[in-house]
Amino acid sequence: MIVEDDKALKYLYDYKDGKIKQGLKIGCKLDENLVLKKGEFNLCLGLDNVGKTFWLLWYFTTLAKIHKLKFIIWSGENKSSQLKRDIIEMWTGTKLKDLNKFEILKYNKEISQYFKFIDNRKLYSHIELFNIFAKSNADVCAIDPYTGLNHDRKNVSQFDRNYNFCNSAREFCNKTKKTLFVSIHPQTEAARRVYPPDHLLNGHIQNPRKADCEGGQVFPNRVDSLFVCHRLISHPDLWPLTEIHILKIKDRESGGKPTMLNEPLRFDYNNGLGFTIGGVNPLKNTENYG
Repeated sequence: MIVEDDKALKYLYDYKDGKIKQGLKIGCKLDENLVLKKGEFNLCLGLDNVGKTFWLLWYFTTLAKIHKLKFIIWSGENKSSQLKRDIIEMWTGTKLKDLNKFEILKYNKEISQYFKFIDNRKLYSHIELFNIFAKSNADVCAIDPYTGLNHDRKNVSQFDRNYNFCNSAREFCNKTKKTLFVSIHPQTEAARRVYPPDHLLNGHIQNPRKADCEGGQVFPNRVDSLFVCHRLISHPDLWPLTEIHILKIKDRESGGKPTMLNEPLRFDYNNGLGFTIGGVNPLKNTENYG
């Protein structure tokens, strides 16, 4: 199908007049580097046990509370009940143990308007998940993690498998206009890369880079945005800080830009109730946002 000239002309006029639609913000420093855009393919890269799922869940919860977006999540490594617990605690700013059963019932019903979870007792191929996503009313879909999918490991090489997934993901986003987030682990070598002896963080694992993605440059080449979630989990003082390194923003005209080298955004754990950045908790400012 050939693209109609009128579509290109509208974009050209909008660009000239400064009318390019901007991505959705959440009211904190993250907005300078990462905004939510309709129909984009986003990748979250990170080592195991650094809190990728928790950070993504916080970001999704904030977007849901501010912009009323709907989410559908397949999480192969976490029970949906545990994810709901985390969402309720972030949503309310209160530990679940400090809520009474009436409040738990109320907030469970409230967040269920915005979050749906796919049963992870079954292994799904990416095609099966994309079909489920497409039939949902969700604005944002998430696969966490990519390695948990039911891949064809007998007849397809890892290289082809990754490219097939990325091509299918790109087609899914283009056709449905739903936004997709996928979390992925780095190659084994990245887990062995520690800071050198003369560095202040001597011995701690360094944050992964783009080329560390499983499959090398396949994912970085195909996604719209790529960010690294990292945490110095063994550091006595810095372990509560989650680092977000924005490594790729394909379309900067609609908002966002990469973070500078060795200057990640740092999010404080906030006692397990989500995150703060620069002293700002976006979940506390949702009613007055915008």
